[in-house]
Amino acid sequence: MAENSTHPLQNSLPEKRNNNKSNFTFWDNFPETQKDMIAINRIILKHVNTVPGLLGDALKDTFASPGKMLRPACVMLFGSFGPNANQKREELQKIATSIETLHNATLIHDDIIDESSMRHGRPSIQTKYGKHIAVYAGDYLFALSLTLLSENAQSLHSVIADGKTMQNILVGETEQYNNAYNITISEKEYLDQIKGKTGVLFGLACFIGAYESGLKVTRALKAKKFGEYLGQAFQLRDDILDYTTTSSTFKKPVLLDVKDGIYSGPLIFALQNDSTGRLHELVKLGQNLTKEQLQEIEKMVNDLGGVKRAQKLADKYTDKALRNLQKHWPDNKTRQQLEELTNILLKRSY
Repeated sequence: MAENSTHPLQNSLPEKRNNNKSNFTFWDNFPETQKDMIAINRIILKHVNTVPGLLGDALKDTFASPGKMLRPACVMLFGSFGPNANQKREELQKIATSIETLHNATLIHDDIIDESSMRHGRPSIQTKYGKHIAVYAGDYLFALSLTLLSENAQSLHSVIADGKTMQNILVGETEQYNNAYNITISEKEYLDQIKGKTGVLFGLACFIGAYESGLKVTRALKAKKFGEYLGQAFQLRDDILDYTTTSSTFKKPVLLDVKDGIYSGPLIFALQNDSTGRLHELVKLGQNLTKEQLQEIEKMVNDLGGVKRAQKLADKYTDKALRNLQKHWPDNKTRQQLEELTNILLKRSY
């Protein structure tokens, strides 16, 4: 599918506060998943609407414009493979809600660390309410996530998996900052970072959906592996978009990470091909980079094959995810949806 496809899964989402179907056009082709996402968003709003004061305002703002909600969708989709899917639908929705609140907690804290002004095309929580409220909002969502999971999981196994995943996310994020301004960062170091930053949470979502719907741990681990592949492909595509799209399309500032010394795949691979040294010279300017110099970096990353190399890697992880589906999961409507979703995420332009 071409990048400029008008497939419903690639439509932008309107910024509304209610549970209207128009908020979830990403899932128009998959009405059952769309219903689940509406139900999950309703659960989130039920919890955050009771929080008073500025903290409550910040939490409501966080969920005013639903994102694609890919991680809770993974919970529900893999949950449908299990023998207890129908009986546990409400519990699975609440568990999926715990994954979505965990994800949003990490985003709020990331924006504080990055001093990011925008999130999903809106002012970030730390920009609008200040860093103190933003920290508390992220912490509140971590606590809410744990509460929802512990109240609805069938055993401690899921809670333990959740805790280990959070540890891996924190290690991945920390390693990214340990490598700040490191122009010799290797491909392996970068791939380890994006696995920790993005892959493991997708993996948890798929694992927990499969396990909580009654599948054995060995089967649920196959789901986890799919999620990790999907998450790494998703993050690679995110990093590619920094060099191939505009802030208005992507709904977040692009290339500002370069000034902060956070280098993603396309730039890392371009630096490896920089025979003239000009790209190295520009990147070393860090916070002193001008808008014009950032534009030059963007052009050089494309010209030196950085984007092309990153896209090949995204293709590789997408292929791994698809092979996992074809090898380990029955050929039914759910698998077909997962296959279509995997391909669309690779081709997305936002």
